Amino acid sequence: MVSMNRCPSCGGIVPSDARSCPNCGASNSYFIADASKHVLIPHTIEELKSYCEQQKIPLERMRFFVGKNYLQPKAYGIYRDGDRFIVYKNKSDGTRAIRYDGPDEAHAVSELFYKLTYECRVRGI
Repeated sequence: MVSMNRCPSCGGIVPSDARSCPNCGASNSYFIADASKHVLIPHTIEELKSYCEQQKIPLERMRFFVGKNYLQPKAYGIYRDGDRFIVYKNKSDGTRAIRYDGPDEAHAVSELFYKLTYECRVRGI
């Protein structure tokens, strides 16, 4: 599933499967590729957990919670509630912003995955 993001250089819309911004040519920080240049995106919460374990991503230290409805401030997460998948951001003031709430697990996972991989690059992980 391709998501749309804003280019940090020009503010234009950039699809996640593009290597660079079609407007200004800046590198797309949301683009994820392996050595063979195939985009690797987990489609389920379990695949996301497995990916993070394989890559040795310190989820709790980064305040990302996969498969948990974590209620403390300053956290991102995803969990299943019946037939819905919820992706959230808990803000520092204790409020919660819902980034996705719906039945599409692949879309929900990709929402969190792109934020997680972006944070990994920013932090040098």
